[in-house]
Amino acid sequence: MNMIRVLVWEGQHDFAKRLERCLSQHADAEVIRYDDEVDHPSSMEAMDVDIVFISTTALRRYEKNHLAWKRIEGVPVIWVGSGEQSIYATTPLSERVVLPAYFNCASLSAVLKHTLHTVTQGATDRPLPGDDAISLTELPMAKDGDFVYQSPCMHRLVGNARLYGALSVNVLIRGASGTGKEYVARLVADSHPEYRSGPFVPVNCAAIPDALFESLFFGHVRGAFTGAVRDHPGFLREANNGTLYLDEIGDLPFYQQVKLLRALEDGVIHPVGSNETMRINFRLVTATNRPLINMIREGTFRLDLYHRISVVELYIPTLQERGGDEKWLLFTHAFRLALEKFSGDDIASPELPGWLKDWVYTSQFPGNVRELFNRAARLAAFYLGHGVLEQTECMHLLRAGEIDCETTGVCAPPDFSTRAEERSQVLDALEKNQWRRLETAEALGWSRKTLWLKMKKYGLSG
Repeated sequence: MNMIRVLVWEGQHDFAKRLERCLSQHADAEVIRYDDEVDHPSSMEAMDVDIVFISTTALRRYEKNHLAWKRIEGVPVIWVGSGEQSIYATTPLSERVVLPAYFNCASLSAVLKHTLHTVTQGATDRPLPGDDAISLTELPMAKDGDFVYQSPCMHRLVGNARLYGALSVNVLIRGASGTGKEYVARLVADSHPEYRSGPFVPVNCAAIPDALFESLFFGHVRGAFTGAVRDHPGFLREANNGTLYLDEIGDLPFYQQVKLLRALEDGVIHPVGSNETMRINFRLVTATNRPLINMIREGTFRLDLYHRISVVELYIPTLQERGGDEKWLLFTHAFRLALEKFSGDDIASPELPGWLKDWVYTSQFPGNVRELFNRAARLAAFYLGHGVLEQTECMHLLRAGEIDCETTGVCAPPDFSTRAEERSQVLDALEKNQWRRLETAEALGWSRKTLWLKMKKYGLSG
């Protein structure tokens, strides 16, 4: 890094000296302190600084400090701490770049590099709370494997995933079905300087049979039970020195949550059939599309487990929240991928017609990215077979199995607060779809295996 001018606004968080010490290891930096307790000249001239670090407690008296806030308009801001104070609380979570009050030099370096990199990419405009969001054309398209994004909310999500990924904190990822929670989980895992070199162990909590929970999570030794013909390490030991990703954590039965919490708190496990205690060390990332706070109120999810897994929460926007431009960007990308996959060759993608773009922009895609990729794959297969994209035939193909959000009310993920409600919802979905499992699973936003396990759990058969 070159010489940078850093403005520090401490408030009640005493971090300026630590910030200056950490910066001295990586860059030539001039740290300028701003004390909101004294009166400042009523100048409208912008402050000549490259980046601003502001304590979340510093702007509680917005009326008094409005002028100072205006003077740093357009300068990237990194918040230090957390809380419900002033402007910080009015800024949407997805728009904040936040450094914990207890930050160390490694976490500071990660967030600073990301923020300054974003500035050089052209996304430097920081609106005041209430101003219009940054336009899509001001941000570059980013691509990480199949994970493509361009909207401001996704740039912020990825930036925060990398920032908190560099810290040894547990991360909870929230998002509707099909938004790409595992992609974000892998991004978090790959950002840690230590754990990224270890294994990434994904576990679908909704698919864990009750009788095998302890064996699958904590492992077993040979002969521990009938059929245990060899030792099994268990998910927690498999993730040692790496990342354990627990998907659908909200589907974990209450009594299993207790056992998981004990292992996470103690950092040790007891394999089934063994008297030995084994220590574990891994990074925990969890994900859910369930309303955990509502489940806590209903007594179906443990509050202490929630506090253990949600040190940092990341929310993945739906396709609707990402906007029409990003839906079209993703659709064209998915179409090209499908052409290459189905043909086995690198063929040229045709120019996609305007009617298709209009359909993508106006479609809601309740299944989010997963549904959009499905529709793009259908169209790619049609094009490879027919050589043209005829509107009538293609629209019939695209709309086959389409869910009407207004009449079905399933565009939002189902809110299952209790087991009785869940069983009723599953039964209702089965009856509406004439007990066809594929259609029912799609309507609920589940895989067929998850639906089958739920049907078995609640004694439903057709």
